[in-house]
Amino acid sequence: MTFDNMYLYVKPGCPFCARVERYLGNAGIELELRNILEGTNRDDLIAVGGKAQVPCLIVDGKPMYESMDIIKFLNEQI
Repeated sequence: MTFDNMYLYVKPGCPFCARVERYLGNAGIELELRNILEGTNRDDLIAVGGKAQVPCLIVDGKPMYESMDIIKFLNEQI
């Protein structure tokens, strides 16, 4: 399952990001992942959400933080 209106900011080594990524794999959900250590992704995240906290799911241009909130939201979408 793919969602074109959302993407996920992550950081390698972040256990909360890993939790969400594990959920995505188990649920068969494909999302664009944006590593905040690459390119302008960190600055882009701050511009959208006001902070560099990850994981951050962007849904229709709006940020959602907290791994369990993200998992709950995605679970409701499938």
